[in-house]
Amino acid sequence: MSFIGQNTLRTKQLNRSLVLQTILRLEKPSRQEIAAFTKLTPATITNIISELMAEKLVAETGSMENGEKRAGRKTIVLDLNEESKRIAGVHIRSDRVEFGIMTLKGKVVQFHHFPLPEKIGQNDFLAIVIKELESFLATSKVPVSCIGIGSVGLVDFENGRILEADHMGWENVELVSAISARFPIPVYLDHHIRGMALAEKLFGSCKNEANFLSVYVGQGIGSGMYLRDQLFRSDLTGAGELGHMIYQPDGIPCWCGSRGCLERYASEAAIMKEFQIDSIDDFITGCKQDEEKMLTGAKDAGKQIGTVLASIINMLHVNKIMIGGKLADPQLPVISEIRKEVRRLSFLDKKRKVEIEASSMGEHVGVIGAASLALLYAIFNKS
Repeated sequence: MSFIGQNTLRTKQLNRSLVLQTILRLEKPSRQEIAAFTKLTPATITNIISELMAEKLVAETGSMENGEKRAGRKTIVLDLNEESKRIAGVHIRSDRVEFGIMTLKGKVVQFHHFPLPEKIGQNDFLAIVIKELESFLATSKVPVSCIGIGSVGLVDFENGRILEADHMGWENVELVSAISARFPIPVYLDHHIRGMALAEKLFGSCKNEANFLSVYVGQGIGSGMYLRDQLFRSDLTGAGELGHMIYQPDGIPCWCGSRGCLERYASEAAIMKEFQIDSIDDFITGCKQDEEKMLTGAKDAGKQIGTVLASIINMLHVNKIMIGGKLADPQLPVISEIRKEVRRLSFLDKKRKVEIEASSMGEHVGVIGAASLALLYAIFNKS
């Protein structure tokens, strides 16, 4: 989302969102700082802040002295009223579902997850998600205002449905309508990695980045991207299927119908299959105990991901790439190998190095990303 406002051309809805995101981005700014940052007039800022304070979304949190050493009025600073709203996040992976309840500042105050059976039909899936979500939300002392869902598969954001998740055997899952029928609050659905990219923008280390890529290495490998301060989402499918970029032509067959897809080599699922283990945690423990074969496997995964990312960088020279998931653990060699391979292979990276870092969002990045979708569209963009 652009952080340059236009007083006459932008809608009131967009200006409201700009102001709220600017408060997050600048961390306790004054009205004058918000006006300067967004290029909105002081009168517009005053009106929007008054409305937000009436909704209890924003509060005056104190004052700071003017920088000049002279007598004068103190400058009042503003902050989000973190406790005023609660947002639920639902993160749907291929192996489990995670629930979280988040504050306006991205803090997860409650968390729960449950495994998904290996071959669960979409009707049974909907039933179990609604049942588990009902139990989870009942434990919240503060009612949630909205629900955000981040899911695997091809996601139709506009119509709130999972178009398909072939590896799960699902097609046209009307997820938003099913959840909305049970919970009479706003519900939003997007691909889970795009939600993570939004979380990095709102709460993470990409607040000041206009062009960045968020990569998540889990059972599969996906990505979300900001370009020119806008969350990129192509028409129907949304795009971002990094795991299905070809790493090895004519390589290992993939469920998507192609061969040699990156996630057949470097995802959690691929590593677990290669080492014949039941949990990626066993692999991570082995690496930390300096088991040579597992360390080599981690390095190989990093090289493979780096090879594919080098091509993306040559096409879209983003400023930063954030890597999420358990394999992004700084004690593992995965990220360092990604950097090495990008430095070796990317022509544009040699001209301007791309920062490649582990995500700062931690283990709850999935539910934070999902909840961020609802935060943006149901609260920040509220008309």
